[in-house]
Amino acid sequence: MSEMNNKSKKRVAHVPLEPVSISEAEWAVMEQLWEKSPRTSAELCSILKTSRGWKRATVMTLLGRLIAKGAIATEGEGRRWQYAPEVARERCVAQETRGFLDRLFKGALLPMVAHCLEHQKLTPQEISELRALLNQPKRKSQASNEP
Repeated sequence: MSEMNNKSKKRVAHVPLEPVSISEAEWAVMEQLWEKSPRTSAELCSILKTSRGWKRATVMTLLGRLIAKGAIATEGEGRRWQYAPEVARERCVAQETRGFLDRLFKGALLPMVAHCLEHQKLTPQEISELRALLNQPKRKSQASNEP
């Protein structure tokens, strides 16, 4: 092992067993890490200053919260830390979707789809894609309902 690796410290967040609840602001940080990781705090601060107008202190606070939640892990030494996601984007999307359905539609998907169809204009292409999705041979919901 090289001397650099011997000096490197690693703090790994434990992958949470429970779903991770991520705020809208934390989501912006996670999107950057899901896009490319690991990233340094300097990289994240630069990107989020440009895209969101956030100061370094804001980004560092969000990173601290995400570490505490187990959503990201850190590796590094001294003032040079790198951050990487510990939870997959798909897992967070599933969590957010479930929360959205629970809050607005009492957990039911059909009323949400009906609401969207009533209030959103779909192109013929989108309607065709929606039909194709519904006609797929076996969706996850069907597979989980079978004995």
